[in-house]
Amino acid sequence: MPADAGADAPPFLLRWADRTLSRAEDGLNLIAALAVFFLMFVGVAQIVGRTVFDFAIYGYIDWIEQASSLFAFLGIAYAQRLGSHIGMDLTMDWKPINRWRVELFAVVMALLIASLLIWASFTNFLRAYAIGDSTMDIQLPTWPAKLMVPLALSVLWLRLGLQICGYVRMIRHPDAVPIAVPKLVTIDSQVQDEIADALGKEAR
Repeated sequence: MPADAGADAPPFLLRWADRTLSRAEDGLNLIAALAVFFLMFVGVAQIVGRTVFDFAIYGYIDWIEQASSLFAFLGIAYAQRLGSHIGMDLTMDWKPINRWRVELFAVVMALLIASLLIWASFTNFLRAYAIGDSTMDIQLPTWPAKLMVPLALSVLWLRLGLQICGYVRMIRHPDAVPIAVPKLVTIDSQVQDEIADALGKEAR
């Protein structure tokens, strides 16, 4: 029987929400990866075309500028779910419950900041749509790219909300199985991962 079976009455809703949102995050991350691949392909075609065939892709810079919003923002919630955003962990030797509390505080702050960014970026999208803003060269409309920002941040907002629920649950039941939160990295597990990486083996 899981350690949290009696205390947490199993968290079906949290599991379902995490699984459902994970599918959306995986899809957005796939789109971001395909955008990176597409931009690499277009970049190579642009260089080869200009160098060998004296041919340039029409509106190359404009297309690159607009597509950058895809790979810059669509994977942000996916990275948050995995805990792979760049950060500095100063609490690795703390008790797990204290680390959960610190993580909860950080996620709450991130949720507040994300809320402000969603409002500001959506306002920016509405302004660009209303005035018909476009790029300088080939007059591409900028509102689709600007819409990607509040949409991606909204998915991040949902992920942060789930993580708040997950961290509160872990604070209440420290021995429970973590759900909807990244795995805590301890000094021992980090050392084992580094050793496995140095030896070219997968950590177990």
